[in-house]
Amino acid sequence: MPHLNVIGPVVAVGLILMAATTRGALAFHPPARLANLHHHGHKGANQARRVVVMPLSKSNESDEGSRLPFFARALQKLRKKDDNPDADPTPTGVPLENSDSKGGNIEVDSESAFLRALADRTRLEAEKMDLTLTLAKIDRIEGTKIPDEDERSNLLREAQSLMRKITAPKVESSSVDSTSKDNISNELPPDEPPSSQDESPTMSGNTQKDEKNIVQQILDGDKPLLGDDKRQDAIDGFTKLPQQIKDMMAKSVGMKDGTNATAVIEQLMAEKMLFEGDGDEKFSMIAKGGDIDNLDIFVDLNFAEINSFVENLLPEVTRKKPVKEEYIDALYSEVLGKDTFNPRERKPFAIPGGYLIRGESKVRSKEGIDDGDCLIEALDKKIDASSVAGKIKVCYILDPTPPSGEEIMAEIDETPVLLITNADTSPDTPVWVKPGVTFIGLASIVIFSLGSFAFNDDIVNSVSSASADSLDSSLDMLYDLSLPLAFSVLFIQIIHELGHLIVSVKDRFQIGFPTFVPSLQFGLTGAITPIKSSPKNIKSLFDFAIAGPLFGLCASIILLYMGLEMTVFMDSSAQQQLPSVPVEILRSSALGGGIIDYLLGDGVLNSPDPSQLIKLHPYAIAGFGGLIANALSLLPIGNTDGGRISISFFGRSFSRVVQGAALFLLVVAGFFGGDDVNILLCYAVFCQFWQKEAEIPCRNEVDELDSVRGFVAIGVALIVVLTLTPLDSSHFMSLSIVITPIEEFVV
Repeated sequence: MPHLNVIGPVVAVGLILMAATTRGALAFHPPARLANLHHHGHKGANQARRVVVMPLSKSNESDEGSRLPFFARALQKLRKKDDNPDADPTPTGVPLENSDSKGGNIEVDSESAFLRALADRTRLEAEKMDLTLTLAKIDRIEGTKIPDEDERSNLLREAQSLMRKITAPKVESSSVDSTSKDNISNELPPDEPPSSQDESPTMSGNTQKDEKNIVQQILDGDKPLLGDDKRQDAIDGFTKLPQQIKDMMAKSVGMKDGTNATAVIEQLMAEKMLFEGDGDEKFSMIAKGGDIDNLDIFVDLNFAEINSFVENLLPEVTRKKPVKEEYIDALYSEVLGKDTFNPRERKPFAIPGGYLIRGESKVRSKEGIDDGDCLIEALDKKIDASSVAGKIKVCYILDPTPPSGEEIMAEIDETPVLLITNADTSPDTPVWVKPGVTFIGLASIVIFSLGSFAFNDDIVNSVSSASADSLDSSLDMLYDLSLPLAFSVLFIQIIHELGHLIVSVKDRFQIGFPTFVPSLQFGLTGAITPIKSSPKNIKSLFDFAIAGPLFGLCASIILLYMGLEMTVFMDSSAQQQLPSVPVEILRSSALGGGIIDYLLGDGVLNSPDPSQLIKLHPYAIAGFGGLIANALSLLPIGNTDGGRISISFFGRSFSRVVQGAALFLLVVAGFFGGDDVNILLCYAVFCQFWQKEAEIPCRNEVDELDSVRGFVAIGVALIVVLTLTPLDSSHFMSLSIVITPIEEFVV
């Protein structure tokens, strides 16, 4: 073997070069082979693999050579020429039998031929493996979308779901061929919309552990019973459950309903049906009974806490009528999809009264229109043409459920979701409530107007000393004097409501008739104007909320200025018939009191006696009261105008924090000397009982406010602070110093 010493190094170098060139094999495949790949790519990976891979096992060298990469064929020719320089340049090859995984017989004439055959076989196996892996990658890429920056939070939620599934019981299955995707796909559950037979709407998508696994642990005695030290926690948790679940739990122990939480928990513990929870859960409940439909009930208290959190962010009207499951099925099949909103989960997340659907908007934005508005417009078009038209309402909001620990650590912001509620979310109020409260409010205006003359000694003496014959004329005079004040107070509130009406007509959403709320100090606290249909976005909600108070503030300042001017230039005899107001009330506002002190002059409010009376024109009194009433309506509480602005500016979640802080400050001011006439404290009590719920959701609450509205909100907030901050005598000098240059500049 004269060339044996040379062949060894050549073969070694050849193996290295072939291993390097086989990675680019796909790049040098003939066009016909690539056409086969693309032609069969949509029929499944197995069929594509049969078309492409099977020819590699043939032993015909002419076909084999045509399939080799270019550099591999060139290297093969060089090796054969070096081994037999006198032979014909046409490659004859080394006959190899078809072989399987067990190996096969290889005919060789010499050691060099054996090494070449072994190298060829190794190359073919490497090429086959490389092509198989490439095809697998193609199959995976065809079904996978590379996530962009907006989808990273969605991927994090999926990762959390996978982590929970890791601890779930493994399903034993028969032997499955590891190379067969058909067999594996048969083991996977079919892609079907949610079915009412599979899962209850109150439990769908909410439990974090496998229910059967937990029930089995209880039946096996592996879960300890709930201790007496956690009895109160169980009672507190039970009260947060939906009423339907509480009734079912009560019936399982022979009770009529779940109204008495303490009695139900005591009976459950007596019958050993309360168990310690796992992980973050406080405890678990399981009940058995023949008188209820579900024999085994598992309640995850994390679900109850989520429901409680959601109920604080969404008003009760969104839960007055639950959404039927067939509506959700129709929504998935007829409306949602790649051209509107692509759900990330096959089943929606159940919340009290409705559902949340997490996913991604697929609607392209239009110039001058927010992305959320475009999505709602596309959804409405498909809903109107579907079987759920007029039966449900879809809103695009930020996820109202509490964030998980992982999301908090990763600083992931709230993700947009679809909120599905019943079509009717208008407030339900008893028929007699609005007329009754409005009547009391109008009566309060009359009493306030007449009562303002109670501090005028001349008017009181005139009425009290009148004889029976002149009493009617004295009362008519008092009535005539009080009319300007009553009409002025009512005029300011009407102007306030006019601002709301203009925006609602412009943005085409419905509002209810205002209900006048009485006030002990100024006749009217304001009015409750319900929103009956959802505004199209938070910009519309902001405009509606701020238009009324701005109109009211402007009207109040104009009347205050007119009344003060008329007071100054009125003769002394006419001034004697003006209503009187205590200095203590006029000091309750730094802005209003400062204007009064500046225009009347002589430090009229700088009196050591807070009960001293100041005569003012009815316009001035109405303007001062309207200034405070409109400023109060701008406080960020509940579904007042200020609460609506807070939702638009901060979002639903953080607006609840702002509301709590505002109520706390009002109470502190009322009890610790910052509110001598109890204006703030009375308003806090009113809001806590009648205005504590949030506003109904807008159709689009995802897109943020623009900078212009943001600056308007900040400016209005400063006016509110100046108006509701009490005025002390120490502030008079500094206020006069500020106002005087402003007047000189205006003149």
